[in-house]
Amino acid sequence: MDCDDLFEEDVEEVIDDEDVEGNNYMNANDVSEEDTGVDIEDDENSEGSKPVRDDSAYIFSLHKGSVFCCHLEPKTGRLAVTGAEDEMTYVWETHSGDVVLHCKGHKDSVTCVQFNYDGSYVATGDMSGVVQVWKIASKLQVWETHVGDLTWLKWHHGANVLLAGTVSGDVYMWRIPGGDCKLLPGGGVKTDCGLILPDGKRAAVGYEDGTVKVFDMKACTVLHHVPQGQANAGTVTDMDCHPDNNLLITGSVDGHAVILKTQTGKVAVVLDCKGSSPESESSNTSVEAVGFCQDSNFPLAATGSLDGVLCIWDISRGSLRHRLKQDSGITKLVWVKSGPYFFTTDLDGSIRLYDARSGSMRNQLFGHSNCILDISCSM
Repeated sequence: MDCDDLFEEDVEEVIDDEDVEGNNYMNANDVSEEDTGVDIEDDENSEGSKPVRDDSAYIFSLHKGSVFCCHLEPKTGRLAVTGAEDEMTYVWETHSGDVVLHCKGHKDSVTCVQFNYDGSYVATGDMSGVVQVWKIASKLQVWETHVGDLTWLKWHHGANVLLAGTVSGDVYMWRIPGGDCKLLPGGGVKTDCGLILPDGKRAAVGYEDGTVKVFDMKACTVLHHVPQGQANAGTVTDMDCHPDNNLLITGSVDGHAVILKTQTGKVAVVLDCKGSSPESESSNTSVEAVGFCQDSNFPLAATGSLDGVLCIWDISRGSLRHRLKQDSGITKLVWVKSGPYFFTTDLDGSIRLYDARSGSMRNQLFGHSNCILDISCSM
């Protein structure tokens, strides 16, 4: 898809090259609750400790301080980009650790990094709102801007178009490298998450007050507005769109997830993600991670909460399939691109692989000594 389609000409159908979500690795001892939304002091597993074993194939260790974000190049996974508390961003080879590009110029902690859909560009953003784009082939910065306090960055999955969410609630959309800009207005309410729908024409944005909006990206108009209380009663923490383009799932700090119909904006079902035991009522039940199975043969979704409750849902019926309880809070989850399998990252520093059909944990990977807040998958 040519990015001109979103800025000038009629939008054509996009052939979806599945993008891999950006991912954040965070040291719980070096970051505040305000930065992460996680109550670190109250989590008994957040203290640094020696892992059971180290399952890693390689360790990149140039960063000084907490590593907030990373992303794998989507085509081959041979390059990674990482950003950290030390205001540094590196693009490096995953098989050797050799630095390919040192992205200099940030003045605050780098909290957002992501390759574009074909790996030719990488975008980096820091907490102060400085956003930079670098061309991998030439190793040169091709564009830079400042948007105020930044909360998230997302590339279009089929065009060189970049979106950025802010504390003010506005979402900026740029054509790269030209820099032509459009604005998706947020009404002064902070946005904590957003994504581009598989059709490439619409964007969904979640806000601090529980509101969800679906935008026409070309016209910059609101197609659907799901107000606070109709779906989410608290901050929208995460969202994902089903590959068929018709369903959107959102997670919230109120312990619920909501499935919306993207064509109408109507709520299809509200999912109670809280634990079934009495003690779960006093736990931190914030739903931090949601996602649909990427394989159309399995009508499944998963949600993960900070109290360790993992739910697997049958979306064809809107019913619970499995409810599991981990020993540690869940921060992110990502489905593999084929099959009913997904990974979770956890406050205890481990990564778990689940089979959604049976609800069984297939593997657990160790190596981190502190909490993991995100994950990127190249498979």
